[in-house]
Amino acid sequence: MREITAPGGTGTPGPAGPRRGRDPRRRAALLSGLVFPGLGQLLSGRPLRGLAFGAFTLAAVFVLVRRVARETLDRMPKDPLDIDAGLPFRLAAEIHRANAGFFFWITVVVVVLWAASIADAWYGARRD
Repeated sequence: MREITAPGGTGTPGPAGPRRGRDPRRRAALLSGLVFPGLGQLLSGRPLRGLAFGAFTLAAVFVLVRRVARETLDRMPKDPLDIDAGLPFRLAAEIHRANAGFFFWITVVVVVLWAASIADAWYGARRD
């Protein structure tokens, strides 16, 4: 008698079909890509790499927030009567114009960290 398997010939035989979502590589890559960089490495048993990716990502975000806060405080009007509804948009445009190079490079750093974390989680997780 012939054994019935799921389409593709892999997985659990019979009507239950293959078990989806059990690939540790996929899980690690999704955690590092969609939740937080380094989380996939932490859960796949490589805590130093996970902490390194997480720490560098947090450091980049901290540098970004610090810079934006400092620039915003420097440009805020001293007189409360000068504040109007359009001020946040004008401040954002002015800060972006004055710091375009910084925003470009911090974005590059964050994207490279994010992509490297996903790739490292994918290739570093063991497949059972």
